[in-house]
Amino acid sequence: MAAIHEDAEASAGASDVNGARWDSEDLVRRLCWALDIAERAVDRLAAAGYADPDEVGNHLRPEKLIAETAFLLLSASTAGRYPEVERRVRRVAERLTPHARSERMILGICLEPALALDYAEAHICLARLGYPDVRFDAALRRSLGAQAHASRERPPHRVLEQDWLMSGCTGARACRAARSSQAVWNSALGRSIDLLGCTREDVYAFTHALMYVADQDLHPRRLPRPKPVILEEAEAALAWCLDEQDYDLGGEVLLAWPLVRRPWSAGAAFAFRVLAHVEDQAGFLPAPSTRLQRLNALRGDARINYLLATAYHTAYVMGMLCAAVLRFGRTPPSKIPRTLAARGSAHRILPLLDADGMHPHWRGEFDHLRGPEQDAIAGFLLAIALRRKVGRRDIAGLHDVLAMGLSLGLADSPAASQAAELLERLAGAAPELPVAAGRS
Repeated sequence: MAAIHEDAEASAGASDVNGARWDSEDLVRRLCWALDIAERAVDRLAAAGYADPDEVGNHLRPEKLIAETAFLLLSASTAGRYPEVERRVRRVAERLTPHARSERMILGICLEPALALDYAEAHICLARLGYPDVRFDAALRRSLGAQAHASRERPPHRVLEQDWLMSGCTGARACRAARSSQAVWNSALGRSIDLLGCTREDVYAFTHALMYVADQDLHPRRLPRPKPVILEEAEAALAWCLDEQDYDLGGEVLLAWPLVRRPWSAGAAFAFRVLAHVEDQAGFLPAPSTRLQRLNALRGDARINYLLATAYHTAYVMGMLCAAVLRFGRTPPSKIPRTLAARGSAHRILPLLDADGMHPHWRGEFDHLRGPEQDAIAGFLLAIALRRKVGRRDIAGLHDVLAMGLSLGLADSPAASQAAELLERLAGAAPELPVAAGRS
């Protein structure tokens, strides 16, 4: 088992081991921007949510926005030593409180006791922030005592979420019981991620399990696998997120570094730079659900509401990431930390990626790096190349990429190991496939 944090290691990691650090004032600015977006989202969408008149599937339930806003506030409160952050947390909390304890929420916890904690998430977070409500507490206790309270079957990361919520409303005893939950071991933290074929939901399960296990550093638990192993897999998953331009999920993956209190890897530092640059260029972090063509066709309130409904969560993730960095003193390096990658290794891999004709945002940011910084993320590029080849079912190409990684000394990674296993399986199951010819 690996502890979420170790004091000696934390002290060493907090030092300026990678040279100049990211400006903390900039992190505060980004966190404040997320809180400003939260204020607008609450004012416009917390009462009724959002329903797109032209896209039937594009809707947002108010309960989701309310709960996630409260979670952001709880995260941001850990950076409350900055007056501009503290003021915004209080202002948004005061706007959010009536919605968190509305008749709609009371009715929800009474009618659906299996979802009582879900309806009460914002209330629990607000209570932690110093906004208690005795009447709501009493209603929640009655629902938690209902026969049907435990009737909902949940995956491990959702079980951890329920444990986390229960610890917030019943105190330390419930938290101690939750720590022993088998869900920690059964979650995505306890097993390898399929780095070549995982879905968005797979990575989401990983990020949320880690968030609930870390619990804002209030009740740190123990990780079921060594931290370096978990972070190596996280970096490969992060590479895929950047290549897909999924900054919502990528921001959640980046939370792993401050939450487990380890120094930023070269790939993670690069990913943070990409997210920050995209946010600065666009004014917000685009989400997978935000269609720019649709956004540009809207005007006035319709445009504002669409943008808030589709992109608020990505803004919240960036805010939570900055809050976690400020909370734990895990500021990203302003320059990509050097690794042992061979000189010129990045430019050996880059033509394989450029040949695909894709132009993700990370590619432009890569061109702004100096040679040693580019080589430092060669393993990051290799993970992208391996994932692309598997996605295209290009088995011969996968073999070539892996061979190049081996020649560059980059094959000692989870993504490369899984690629080698895949080639072994294919060679044994179907020797006529191109992989056999590629190996000869």
